[in-house]
Amino acid sequence: MAAPFSTDKVFINGVWRSAADGATLLIENPSTGEVMGALVAGTAADVDAAVRAARAAFDGDWGRMTAVERGRILARMGREVEARIDMLAELEALDVGKPLKQARNDVIALARYLEFYAGAA
Repeated sequence: MAAPFSTDKVFINGVWRSAADGATLLIENPSTGEVMGALVAGTAADVDAAVRAARAAFDGDWGRMTAVERGRILARMGREVEARIDMLAELEALDVGKPLKQARNDVIALARYLEFYAGAA
């Protein structure tokens, strides 16, 4: 990976915000032990906030969308994954220590799953 990554925020309800306690998790390459970055460690309070946001979305706009509208969103997600196959595969390979070819196939499969469920919506 060209550069390490880091974030000190959690993404909940459409916004990046500070986590409840600010603790972090180091992300290591399992093949080398090299630290690739750090992520904020969410707490139970952060999970509760995310669940409340998901419930509100389900009871709100997402739940009121037609199946066709939700399908279009899933299709777009599939296209976005497809546009980033190489980058996502590299991250996956580094994160879990699997061969890049296998990680790339996994990302391609993800794009196909999104495409399938978009059509099934």
